[in-house]
Amino acid sequence: MTMLTRIIPPNRMLSFVNRLSEESHLLADSMLAWQVKGFGKLDKLELGPYRRPILAKPKDVLVQVKATSVNPIDVAMLGGYGVAILDLMRKCDLTSDKYENFPMILGRDFSGEVLTKGTDVRSDINIGDKVYGVVPVHAQGCHSELVIADDGLIAHKPEHLSDEESAGIMYAAMTAWSALKITGDLLITGGDNKRALVIGGSGGVGTIAIQLLKSWGAEVVTTCQPDAIPVVEKLKPNLIVDYTQSSWLKDLQSCGKFDLILDACGNVTPSVFIPLLSQWNNSKFITLRSPLLKNTDSSGIIGGMFQNIGELLTSNVSSGAISKGSTVRWAYFLPVPTAVTEIASLVAKKQISPVVEKVFPFTDLPSAYSRVNEGHLRGKVIISLK
Repeated sequence: MTMLTRIIPPNRMLSFVNRLSEESHLLADSMLAWQVKGFGKLDKLELGPYRRPILAKPKDVLVQVKATSVNPIDVAMLGGYGVAILDLMRKCDLTSDKYENFPMILGRDFSGEVLTKGTDVRSDINIGDKVYGVVPVHAQGCHSELVIADDGLIAHKPEHLSDEESAGIMYAAMTAWSALKITGDLLITGGDNKRALVIGGSGGVGTIAIQLLKSWGAEVVTTCQPDAIPVVEKLKPNLIVDYTQSSWLKDLQSCGKFDLILDACGNVTPSVFIPLLSQWNNSKFITLRSPLLKNTDSSGIIGGMFQNIGELLTSNVSSGAISKGSTVRWAYFLPVPTAVTEIASLVAKKQISPVVEKVFPFTDLPSAYSRVNEGHLRGKVIISLK
């Protein structure tokens, strides 16, 4: 069928949304979604009908989205960040011979209700279940009324959390889990009695990383701005350092050496923090802001990978990490079902609690993108579809 497209003036947004929603429900093969039809800024986000997703794999689950979130990766992808590798991943993940770059739907994590499921979905996931979960970065996202998710990347929503609270958990939590357990080797060594520093403890990943580390038995020090201290205190780190104070580095030095440092804000210089690591103890400085995707975008897959190897080696040498028996490492979100299981268990036991800064209505999604783009978040920015 011919897709419906519209340009929606801001002053008539609500009336158009109501009308479009009615149209999308009248058309059995359509839904309402925020779409990107070309890379750029916020004006590239368009709200309109989009084809209803269909189950393509035996483990696919179709979820009606009740709430979702906006992550920094969404804002970056809007501008074309990571297009080289993400396009390659999409082509490798095809279930048919059809491939399209656009329209693209952003959004990584969600909360909602199961509408239907594939033939090999695990038995504890049933139609009508309330779930929350995540979709990989190369897949069509959840800034829409419906989303397809793999059954290994969803969990039952706990009753003590609202849709808005649960919607912002999984992407940030799995990013933190991947950085700490896989890149940081805690999957092998465990976190008990480890000493960890989380740089940027008030953001989406930082707030979850603190709670994960505490649940694993680690001693946690974190940094944040003074206005974020009340938020971070609720997460119960062992110490909070105000990085706006001139004494912040001395304050961290007085804490003793760390086994692991996680850069959850992405704008720090490794060489400043390497001296804080334990020497010759396989200690690690882990950052979530690597140049990997940027380099492959500018130099292609092969050229970019060689460039990445060179830059990572240079960072380890120039920062002084290698000479002290430490390493600088780059971490990324990884869609690991084991992580979903562990995170869901900790959430159910209230060892991980979501931190929500603000909830925006679905009709005002561009404002949510604008807020995330500003940075210095105090938890997650959520979109409600209710």
